[in-house]
Amino acid sequence: MPESDLAAYRALPSVRSARAEADGLLLTVSEPHVAIPALLGQVQQRGRVLSRLTTRHASLEDVFVSLTGRHLREA
Repeated sequence: MPESDLAAYRALPSVRSARAEADGLLLTVSEPHVAIPALLGQVQQRGRVLSRLTTRHASLEDVFVSLTGRHLREA
């Protein structure tokens, strides 16, 4: 995914980070009820099709990685 596309997703309200992954895009958001409608609008505006949308709460490991930049299993 081009950096310009990622920048557009990062600029959406409530989005804290956006990164491309092998099977799609991972957004970290602070308020899903704000970010999801904005995301859907962005997808429609770009003429793209959303094939899947999954949400989940951050786990303790997610918080640890965010704070330290390392996974628990790293030596």
